[in-house]
Amino acid sequence: QNDITSSYQASLAIKAAELQGKGAGVRFLRILRECLFVDSRDINNKDVLIECAHKAKIDMDEFIKDLDSQRAINGLQCDRRITNEMDVKELPTLVFFNIRDEIEGVKVAGCYPYNVYVQILTETLGKHPTKNTPPPIEDFIKKYHFVATQELISVYDMEENDLLKELKKLKLKQLITPVHVKNGTFWRYTG
Repeated sequence: QNDITSSYQASLAIKAAELQGKGAGVRFLRILRECLFVDSRDINNKDVLIECAHKAKIDMDEFIKDLDSQRAINGLQCDRRITNEMDVKELPTLVFFNIRDEIEGVKVAGCYPYNVYVQILTETLGKHPTKNTPPPIEDFIKKYHFVATQELISVYDMEENDLLKELKKLKLKQLITPVHVKNGTFWRYTG
């Protein structure tokens, strides 16, 4: 609903949150995504960004200071420089490196089936990676507070109907509530 002509302020805010650690950056980004896609708020508005940072439980004094700091600007410029050097033209784009070898990385642009990524990792690592078992769905939603149905389908590698049955059980226990938006359904942890 808001015409966003530039993502610079939101990108700078993400970088400011990341300066407090990867976890803080991920929490902030997830809340920012909810603010944009569900609440249709202007994520370039400084007050909205500060509100998202507060919800992400990051150090507010540091965030506000970093929001206008040269450190955050330099970090964002570094990210852009690396993106340009790697000739990233679309999202998602993943680059796989083996830090033990001096061999060039493998750039994968676009979305591919899971087995393609396993094959790339196997070739990069020189061995077949072991897949971690995801946590119970309730724990995942509890950790991230707000998740998309498509995200859960991807993480749990489930058919949508099977996943929806599991989500219905959690909804009946009043642990989650659905949030329907134009592009699909999100699930908010309420337990």
